[in-house]
Amino acid sequence: MNTKNLKIAVFKDLISIPVIESNEEMLNIADVVDNCICKYEQMEMIEYIGNSIWVRKSLVFKLKNISEKLRAKFPDYKLKIEYGYRHPEVQKMKFERRKKSVSIEHPELQGFDLDELTNTMVAHPDTAGHPTGGAVDITITTSNGDLDMGTKIADFSDPQKIVTFCDYISDEQKENRKLLLELMTSEGFAPFYGEWWHFCYGDKEWAFFYDKPNAIYSQINFKI
Repeated sequence: MNTKNLKIAVFKDLISIPVIESNEEMLNIADVVDNCICKYEQMEMIEYIGNSIWVRKSLVFKLKNISEKLRAKFPDYKLKIEYGYRHPEVQKMKFERRKKSVSIEHPELQGFDLDELTNTMVAHPDTAGHPTGGAVDITITTSNGDLDMGTKIADFSDPQKIVTFCDYISDEQKENRKLLLELMTSEGFAPFYGEWWHFCYGDKEWAFFYDKPNAIYSQINFKI
């Protein structure tokens, strides 16, 4: 693949994409998807949804299909999902915290330019996929542990290594990422090439990636 032509959205690409909300319900992934581990690795959503991972209904059944494809090819492999829905207040907190540090590092930036740079590290609350219930952070695991993807999910210690098509990882790690990418895109998920683990469906990033006229999921205030 020619990685120079990868389709990666930035804030200005996403902010103008319209949303026609489908009002699709939210489901707990673990209630539907067999052969899947939903292990929440961060505590910030506990007050909203406890330890369960929720996303929109379409994503759940797409993940179910992917799980079945994976098991048919590799009986010992399972999907492992570490993040799904994120409450808008949590997204806003993450963004504003990062924006504050970016403004200190780049005092010359303000307004849209500051938001744009911050968005490269933490998605802007108006365009973020997780608060729509349309995004997951996902990997593949086995009885012997997670497949080696070169980094763990949300490990930003070496920014070069988290991009999907990194040149500085082993052939095995590249093949593992390729397997995950092919499985997810086979069900219409859009990859975010800036983070090998992040995939979305129905949000603005998905609409941008597949040239859809609009997104179908907007940010929602969901709590159980």
